[in-house]
Parts: sequence; C-alpha cells; structure tokens
Amino acid sequence: MNNQYKRPLYDKVAAFAGSSPLSFHVPGHKNGVVFPTFSKEPFSSLLPFDLTELEGLDDLHEPEGVIGEAQDLAADLYGTLSTFFLVGGSTAGNLAMIMSAFQEGDKVAVQRDAHKSVINGLRLAKVEPVFISPIYDNKTGLSLGVTIERIKEAFQLYKGIKGIVLTSPTYYGWAAPLHNIIEYVHEQEGVVLVDEAHGAHFVYGEPFPIQALDQGADMVVQSAHKTLPAMTMGAFLHVKSSRLLKKAKEYTGMLQSSSPSYPIMMSLDIARSYLALLTKEDKQKIKNSLLSFRQELQQIEELDIVFPPPGIKDDLLKCTLKAPFSQTGWVFQSFLQKEGVYPELADHRHVLLVLPLSSDFPWDIAAEKIRKAVKKMAVYKEIQSSRRVWSFPFPPITRLSFPIKELENKGIISCPLEEAEGEIAAEDMIPYPPGVPLLLKGEKIDRPRLDALSAWLKEGGRIQGGTKETDKCMTLRIYKG
Repeated sequence: MNNQYKRPLYDKVAAFAGSSPLSFHVPGHKNGVVFPTFSKEPFSSLLPFDLTELEGLDDLHEPEGVIGEAQDLAADLYGTLSTFFLVGGSTAGNLAMIMSAFQEGDKVAVQRDAHKSVINGLRLAKVEPVFISPIYDNKTGLSLGVTIERIKEAFQLYKGIKGIVLTSPTYYGWAAPLHNIIEYVHEQEGVVLVDEAHGAHFVYGEPFPIQALDQGADMVVQSAHKTLPAMTMGAFLHVKSSRLLKKAKEYTGMLQSSSPSYPIMMSLDIARSYLALLTKEDKQKIKNSLLSFRQELQQIEELDIVFPPPGIKDDLLKCTLKAPFSQTGWVFQSFLQKEGVYPELADHRHVLLVLPLSSDFPWDIAAEKIRKAVKKMAVYKEIQSSRRVWSFPFPPITRLSFPIKELENKGIISCPLEEAEGEIAAEDMIPYPPGVPLLLKGEKIDRPRLDALSAWLKEGGRIQGGTKETDKCMTLRIYKG
C-alpha cells in the first residue's frame, strides 16, 4: 500500500506525450495532428495520449514495464494474486473468466439474473449451465441474490457441477453475504466466479459491502468505469486462484484488442490511485455527502427511496427511487431528463441514480432539479395502469432444453409473441437495461415470462431481441420441431 501514490502508466505516457514526439506509427491521427478541424478542439487534450506500444510504453498482452507495474499496484490494493486491466469492460472480463475456469461440457451453476455477457461466456465455453433463480423482495420485486439452500439443491440434483457464476451486487446495489455460498462450493471442489461489475469501490471498506475477493471468490470482474473515475470500458479481472492464472492471462489476451486503448489503461491507473489515496477524512466527507443527499431526497413529497430488507447490504453509491404518483420509472425518467437529470436506468417502477465517490458534486442543484421534476409530475394526467411487473418469474432451478453445442444446428422460424408458449426460444429476449435475459436461447417459453415480457413492453420498457412487426405485434425466433 505504500506505493499506491504512484501512477506509473499515467506518468510515463504523459511524459512521452509532453516530449512533442513525431508520429510515424499508428494511430492515423498522428498524436492529434491529423484530425478534422471542426472537431479537433474537443479532442485535442486526449489525442496525444492515444498511443501504441512504443519503446518504454509497455505491452498489455506481455507487460514487463509500466503496465505491469500498474497492474501489480491494482493487485496489491485489491489483495489478489494478479489483476488484469480490461479495455473491453466487464464483458471482456466475464468472457475470459468463464473460458478460463471451465471446459466444454462442464456442468456450471449460474445465477439466473446474470448479465448477458455471462450468458455469452457460457456459450463460448460450450458448458452446460444449471440456472439457479434468485429470490425477490416482496415489497419491490428486486433481486436479493441466490440462497445457499437453492444452491445446495442444484448441486444435489445435478452431480458433478464444476463451479458457480454469481452476480453481486445487483445493478441496484444490493449485496447479500457470499461467505457461506463460497465456502460450500469450495467444499464441493468447485470454483467461484463473481461478476462484481458494480463493486469496484467495495475495497474502500465501510460503509460499502464487503468485496467478493475478501469473501473467498476465486475470480472477480469489476467495472472500474461504473463507480470509479475511469473511462468507459475500463475494468479489472482479479485472480486469486493460482490454478486459474495461466488461463486467465491467455484468454484476456485472446478476447481483447491487440491494440488496447492507452487512455483507458491510464484511467485505470488513475482510478486505482484515487481510490487508494482517499484519507479517513475524505471517506467521512464522502459518506456524509451521500447520506445528506439521500436525506434531502426523502424530504421531497411523494418521493421514496427504496431500501433492501434486513441482511442485505445497500451500496450508498446506488440510490433507487420509487416513481411517484404510481407512475412507471420510464415516465419519471422522462421528467427528470427534462430538468437535465439523467439517471442510470429506469424500470417498470423505479429510477436508479449512480452517485459519485466524491463529496465534490452539485448535490443541492441536483436535489432541486429532482424536486422540480416531481412537482411537474403531480399534474401529469396520463395515469398508468396499476398492474406492475414485480419480478421476472424464473423457475427455481432450470436447464436449457438442448445442450448449447446442439443449438447451432437446429432450424429456426419466427413466431408471434402471443403464440410462443411451450416453444423453445431461438434468441435471447433481454430487457435493457439492466441486461438480464428474460428468455434465453434454448429455454422453453412459459406463460409467466410471456406475460411479464408483454407487460414490460406495454409499460414502456425496451427489449433487445425479437422483431416488432407492428405496434401491436412482436415476433421472436423459435426452434422448429
């Protein structure tokens, strides 16, 4: 921790850019010299840092210098055997993590409300997933994670499961304890992988949840860009198991660009240092700011903040607001955006704000704008239906109808949504955000999920997948026979 003040990659690249080098190498903008005049000014401060693997700037895929040192500092901060910089977001990390840990044909337990990148990783690895549904909060319909009881049931039903892929925290910042789950899976000689995309700041400690690495996870992916001052697509892949290290290095190399972005990598170096150097006084100021902002919002008439039930830790950087006046979150989001406030996501009932890990933010201005949005909603006449999609109705424990490797060779036809019950989905249907597939390719389509999908669309939600034929008709692809 004594070296955490260092920013080796940032310092080296900044020094190089400041030396006025002449570029006869890629990229083609030549350190910003060759760039359209109309857009040159906004990019001018960044382009000199957009470099390639020159002498002294190291190589992400075989780091021996400043990139290696920057990754080592991240590993030291997070307490890992090794930490890899990712320039393709947690998506690249989830793919690499799953490919590193499992072999074709392995049975793998998977938390069903996983991000689509986890599902794609399972497909690339050609494993046989055993999906375990989370439990849901009765009050809000939000996921509380999977229970140890349901995990034990899955391991007993399907012998030979090689490990588990968990998602924690949820997109909404709720984190259930993982200690007992990780301990049980290790007792079964399985590996534990955690998509902790929204928890890069958990290493900070209280008042935030305990990071999965400190609870015994073997590999963890974190999106630094979600909650730390890092550029979009900047993420970490953390490895704590020595037997997975070689494969992790191999697959991060295969699944990432051979021309990684230096600005993104530099921002990871900066974000790690920023987090590590926060003093006790800084942390108290940040905590006070986050709590004060929440208290300010709670004073707005008709506006409620959603909290998890006892036993579930709430991330203070995530503030989930219940849409006022029985409106959908999408309606509330539209009013907020008219006031210049842009939430992370909206759903059928909520709006999610991702707060900064800093006390330096226009909190008062933000609260006033939110207050104005709520006030304007009070006269909004188009009252929505009181029916709500409270949670996605996944079966407790399921498998795909066919092995992943067999799906590639099956015939596919289109089917109207309302006629798809009992068929096998040939494409994913993904409410986005949050990016959790409601139906997976290879899953049998049941009535509860068809109803949830129809209600989601009717109330204003977006779906990735399917084809909108008319305003009243949507089709999805299914497997023949």
